[in-house]
Amino acid sequence: MIELEQAIALVTGALSPQIDSELVPLAQASGRVTACALKAPLAVPNFVRSAMDGYAVYATDVVRASPEQPRRLTVLGTIYAGDHMSYTPRMGTAVRVMTGAAIPPGYDAVVKQELTDQGQAVVQIYQPIKAGKNLMPIGEDIISGQVVFEPYTYLNGDSVGILASLGYTTVPVLQRLRVGLIATGNELVIPGQPLAPNQIYNSTIYSLAAYIERTGGQVVLQTICQDNPAELMALLTQNKQKADLFITTGGISVGAKDFIPATLTANGGQPLFHFVNLRPGTPIFAANWQHKLILSLSGNPFAAMVNFHLFYWPLLVRFQRNEHFNLKKQTARLVAGKMPATSMRRFVRAKLTGTEVVIDKKGHYASVLHNMIDNNCLIEQIKGKSLQVGDQVTVYSWPD
Repeated sequence: MIELEQAIALVTGALSPQIDSELVPLAQASGRVTACALKAPLAVPNFVRSAMDGYAVYATDVVRASPEQPRRLTVLGTIYAGDHMSYTPRMGTAVRVMTGAAIPPGYDAVVKQELTDQGQAVVQIYQPIKAGKNLMPIGEDIISGQVVFEPYTYLNGDSVGILASLGYTTVPVLQRLRVGLIATGNELVIPGQPLAPNQIYNSTIYSLAAYIERTGGQVVLQTICQDNPAELMALLTQNKQKADLFITTGGISVGAKDFIPATLTANGGQPLFHFVNLRPGTPIFAANWQHKLILSLSGNPFAAMVNFHLFYWPLLVRFQRNEHFNLKKQTARLVAGKMPATSMRRFVRAKLTGTEVVIDKKGHYASVLHNMIDNNCLIEQIKGKSLQVGDQVTVYSWPD
């Protein structure tokens, strides 16, 4: 049995970072990771524009303007955002402009309309203004040629908006982590099929698939395998070219049907570890097989989810080269619920709100999954210590 940190180091070291990229449409780039530096092909804005509704003027024309002695300027016309209009600027004139409108060359300030009489043919200006005031210069937001996103940057909705402002239609991103999911057990049935006596519907890999897909991974295989070594090896062999990582559930403890460790070893697999000092999910197993990492989780639903959260996110960080995907670790105050002292390092399901965390009052059995509906994190419980209201505890939450 090894410690959790050592086990995580072993599996992350066994998974090579992604080097392959693909072009995706801009609308599909959110949640992906850039494959290279993305540069600005143009400045934003790429013309001088007005920061507000008002009048474009020469600042020197209104130096002595005041409410008592307003400066009168001839209005040449009006420009709205998106207009392409040509005016010949000259001293003693102004152009009415709306927010975002292009400023004709020569004018060097915009007087907001509240400081004028809002005249149409002639405007009265009631206050002086400094050159450059209320203008958005070329490149105020982004300079042409600058690196907007470094390689291996996580893109969110705001990132996509920035790329849209630069005219991007496609984005080079790292290819997704391809995961094969195999649930083992003679008792398992795919939802939708009739249950025979003493059988249950497979649930765990549906939860795993949902987490994988929503965070940029790709499930390339999702199936059930009977407690049959030959069937397992056939599934792995048939799908090894299309998966970067295989995750299995069940078949790893010490029972007669727990065949995965022995089967992989007998077929050329190199075990990385078997049994980790944590609860639930102690029997977790990992191996390299034909240059593929195989991570085998507990067959108990909640134990499998603990195994998944503690190991999958560091693997995704490694593969996608970005810390966005990692578990978020923080300290929180336990405000409700308790747990007795544990004989082994334990991870307890809980609900985190800000800096306060609550332990669910329901059962904390490894075989129970439905309690996770009201929980969004795991509390780390140190060996030999109980958890009591008021304790400062270490909490791990997963990416959104």
